[in-house]
Amino acid sequence: MSPVLELLLADSRTPSGGYAHSGGLEAAVGEGLAVSGVPAFVQARLLTVGRVEAAIAALAAEAATLDALLDLDQELAARTPAEPLRRASRQLGLGLLRTACSWWPEDRLLASYHTTSVLTPRPVALGAVARCAGLSALDAARLCLYDDAATVAAAAVKLLPLDAAQASGWLVALAEQIEELAGAAAAGGLPPGAATPLLDRRAMLHDASRRRLFVS
Repeated sequence: MSPVLELLLADSRTPSGGYAHSGGLEAAVGEGLAVSGVPAFVQARLLTVGRVEAAIAALAAEAATLDALLDLDQELAARTPAEPLRRASRQLGLGLLRTACSWWPEDRLLASYHTTSVLTPRPVALGAVARCAGLSALDAARLCLYDDAATVAAAAVKLLPLDAAQASGWLVALAEQIEELAGAAAAGGLPPGAATPLLDRRAMLHDASRRRLFVS
């Protein structure tokens, strides 16, 4: 495994479209969430959506067949009831796959998944790409959790009166918890769903809004 590849996948400058998403923060801010409430918002995502998606990414990193990846597509769809969230994840997954297929054009499993999958959720795509990079299930889970937290932190700087150093400090404070959650996700197999009705409701309202900065 090359450490550079892990860094590249964690880099927001990798062209996968993540900059256009806020992880539901924009809708939460629209309902009154202040700067002081963002760290708890990030942590709540990690313990619910993040935990489930990290486990799916870990399983995808170990998947050796197209059928296994497509089964994970369905498993995650069953755990994501809000269509706007499925759509946002699909866009991110496609963006990541499009980039990764240019990096590893000879990888047949990645190419088959890219052309066959209808859902292409980001966690499954991330795990499939992590396998190509030689990353472990633990690496994939960690990347998935970090990306979730970093997406919200980056969006917060654009949505709230906030110093970017403070936003990055939230990630430092969550580093140990992300590592613990990644280890559990990589070892725990397929998780049950984590109900997030408030996130789902906000996603539906945000999707219908014409005055939004982020896709999700």
